[in-house]
Amino acid sequence: MKLGKFMFKIALAVGIVNYASMNLVMAQVPVKQNFVQIKEATIKIDKVNDKIYPEQINEQTHIEENNINLPSRDLEDKETINQTENKIENMQLKSAILNWPEIPNAVMYELIVKDIDTQEVLFTKYNIYAAGYQLDNNEVDLSQNLKWQVRGLDENKVPVSDYTRPRLLHKGEVYNLNWQNKGDEYKSEDFSIRTYNTYLIEKNVKISPLKITTHFDKMDYMPVYPVYSWVPVKNTDHYNIDVFFVPNHDFNKIEKVATYTCPQGMDYYDNKAYTKEGLYFFNVQAYDKENNKIAESKNSYFTVKQEGIKVAALGDSITHGGGAVSTPPSATLYNWETYANLPVLNIGFSGNLTSDMLNRFDRDILPFNPKILVIMGGVNDIRTGVKAKTVIDNLNKIKQKCQQNSIIPVFLTVTSVNPARMKSVINLDISEGWDKERLKINEWIENQPHHIDVASGLMDENGYLADNMTTDGLHPDYEGKKHIGELVGDYLRVNFSDIISDN
Repeated sequence: MKLGKFMFKIALAVGIVNYASMNLVMAQVPVKQNFVQIKEATIKIDKVNDKIYPEQINEQTHIEENNINLPSRDLEDKETINQTENKIENMQLKSAILNWPEIPNAVMYELIVKDIDTQEVLFTKYNIYAAGYQLDNNEVDLSQNLKWQVRGLDENKVPVSDYTRPRLLHKGEVYNLNWQNKGDEYKSEDFSIRTYNTYLIEKNVKISPLKITTHFDKMDYMPVYPVYSWVPVKNTDHYNIDVFFVPNHDFNKIEKVATYTCPQGMDYYDNKAYTKEGLYFFNVQAYDKENNKIAESKNSYFTVKQEGIKVAALGDSITHGGGAVSTPPSATLYNWETYANLPVLNIGFSGNLTSDMLNRFDRDILPFNPKILVIMGGVNDIRTGVKAKTVIDNLNKIKQKCQQNSIIPVFLTVTSVNPARMKSVINLDISEGWDKERLKINEWIENQPHHIDVASGLMDENGYLADNMTTDGLHPDYEGKKHIGELVGDYLRVNFSDIISDN
């Protein structure tokens, strides 16, 4: 449902001018009451599969700290601060590219930059939709000794978190005139590793580094349909994304397998299915209106595996991932697979109808030969007027294909929607009689040998997708994805322990 995200951003952009007058009072807006629960849950996110992400935990476990008085453990001693100042004394910076972990339920972010010595707020920015920002020297004098913090805001610009702990602006990677993408970043790990280091770009650099924000290194398998994401580059007219295959790890025989051009933004949904086993990499370049390259990323590597896959997931955007309107599937926060606590190959594709899922079964599922296929589809059908009979027929054909290929199908119930939120947040209407069609589909699903009711736990007393489970009324957000993932993981461990025991 990428269209909804785009429409939402346009709608919010119209309100930016009116919102500017609110900047001085926003700091007084109370944080949402559920923030403590969100903070505690966030810590659990990063312990899935014993994968501890120190930087993200460090950010999230300190967001309750006072935004003016730094706690002693975060203060650099005077000698260290002096060293930092000496290090940058002769460096003239053009910009600093900041990056931070996604905050649960944040549709956008507020960034503040302060003078370390005076505590004065020198720069404030509210409508940031990516988990990163390019801070230019013309916005704040980057030669000063600075620190920065962010907090998450919902679709109404109400805080959903306190400010993160302060970070020194001048601690990061320095890029000078000699910087270029040399293509030598490959290491033996399967995935490129995302870091939250600040990029410091000197004034004489014409082509700046572009910071990739994908979480592929946090995923057990590379998604069959990748979403590439990055910190937006200012003055960009369009981006180019190139994807390469490295046959047998031989860098002398690199093959370009895809190239895309997209307008201003922060992510791109690849519609190519990556089913061929092997090593790949992608890079992103930013161009201005005169088609001059103004930024480029380092090569970001990933590996496609075919062997030993026990569980795969076929579905639409709820399976593909993403949430809170602006966070794409390239982040793990809103991917239900994150919370299953067992490896799941993501074969979701945003916007799919059940007919689309059926049509791509042979191409996308069979190369991986999973033992179990988790199937979740139908919400896009019912919202656009497709009848239950058609959906059931499609799901039944997917079931038959599974049986023909010795794959165990496990069906998930179709989640409800929240029509009021769909209309107000992403301006989407829903087909009349949608809920009756949904119930018919779920009745069929609940009669299948293997099924999981993920929908009922996400609904309010009226049978709608609950307000605290969704931002846009269509996609479950953090709590919803966590609910789905945990139910799936628990069901598979109880019913198929013999299959998944060696995962």
